[in-house]
Amino acid sequence: MVRTWVLRALFLLACAGAGGQGARLAEFDVFWGVLLGVSMFIVVLVLDAVFTGTGSVANFFAIVFGITVGVLLANLTANIFTLVLPLQAGDDPAAAERTNTAIRIILTAMFCYLCTMVVFRTRDRFRFVIPYMEFKKVSKGPRALLLDSSAIIDGRVKDLCRTGIFESPLYIPGFVLEELQKLADSAERLRRARGQRGLTLVNQLQRLREADVSVYETPEGLEEPVDRRLVQLARELDAHICTTDGNLGKVASAQGVKVLNLNELAIALRPAVARGDTIVIHLDRPGEESKQAVGFLDDGTMLVVEDAVDQVGSDATVEIVRYLQKSSGRIVFGRLVP
Repeated sequence: MVRTWVLRALFLLACAGAGGQGARLAEFDVFWGVLLGVSMFIVVLVLDAVFTGTGSVANFFAIVFGITVGVLLANLTANIFTLVLPLQAGDDPAAAERTNTAIRIILTAMFCYLCTMVVFRTRDRFRFVIPYMEFKKVSKGPRALLLDSSAIIDGRVKDLCRTGIFESPLYIPGFVLEELQKLADSAERLRRARGQRGLTLVNQLQRLREADVSVYETPEGLEEPVDRRLVQLARELDAHICTTDGNLGKVASAQGVKVLNLNELAIALRPAVARGDTIVIHLDRPGEESKQAVGFLDDGTMLVVEDAVDQVGSDATVEIVRYLQKSSGRIVFGRLVP
């Protein structure tokens, strides 16, 4: 912050000196030249305050691009208009020149306004035309994954990280960490427990060697909702969002942000059969234990049926009782349906 103000002070002196030097060259009062230079500095300072805040750089370049295109189109239109309908100088060439200048000014103002509004309102669709509209950290490989508070508190993401499935970096935005801290400081017992669990899991995630998990620092003091800031940050970083919040997933998807919902992932990974299901299966061979028979599901999962050794070599109707999930695979247990 100190360096910024030192730079501004030097720029103020430079503007004042430039204004005074310009006044001497133009042969008018130096005071007015210095005042003009200081005025220019104030204008630049206001532009700096308005357009260099968070999320405003893209707006600034959209306006600059719109004005640039507007000036080019206005000059082109004015030249074509002059060729098609040349102004007659007659006895007053100065009047014709004034008319030509007035036409150029009107066209320039009109096209600058139109182009600026079009580009500003559709700036998100013109990224392929204006590659510098957004300052993104370009990274090769898989896109980063932003974790929200629900995914962190859920805890399953830690187990996923341990498997080494995430090749891309995982970011915990600073405002998500603030949300967890507010929950941990809540007077309500349940909210406090959720917040404390989330902060504990954050520390555990950062210590994992199988995944690159870090806190992504974000500007403080913004009053926007956390979900909106999360979607905006995902768009800026061209990242995905990891959550268990279905509503957040719908909002993010509507704005073009891809979402990894842990609940949907769990549904996709659930076994082909569940407890209580009844299926017909061919029993291939006896099991390791007495009176057991073994069959195999369509996906190759072993099904162990109790008291079915006499059914080996035939089809049997089996009710799923339970299943055992191991790192080497899944084993399903069942019993014959009378």
